[in-house]
Amino acid sequence: MKSFVLVLINFYQNYLSPYKGFCCAHAALNKGDSCSEAVKKIIIKCGLWTSYPLIKARFNECKAAYKQLSDNDKKKPKDKNKKDTWYDCCDPSAACEVGNCIPKKGCDLPDLPCDCSLF
Repeated sequence: MKSFVLVLINFYQNYLSPYKGFCCAHAALNKGDSCSEAVKKIIIKCGLWTSYPLIKARFNECKAAYKQLSDNDKKKPKDKNKKDTWYDCCDPSAACEVGNCIPKKGCDLPDLPCDCSLF
């Protein structure tokens, strides 16, 4: 089962994540591993069943990072020259919409104007 989950994570990282155009909030805020990479490392180190509390804690940290990024974004003055869109490059709020952006099946998001591959 552990191997199967790791294969799924690798599939996600190689075939879905590059086409999303955004990244997890934890990686965007802390400039570290994405949640998928962190979960993969946790599973490799601790095993599948015993890693659940650590994975849950990581997702809670990501949720807190999203809240912090959202709060920071609300405090920024709006640039009148910038096109007003509901997303920004690496918008962590869009991470819940992975199913809407699958290669060759279409994406309801417009092309993003920047490269988030560092995340």
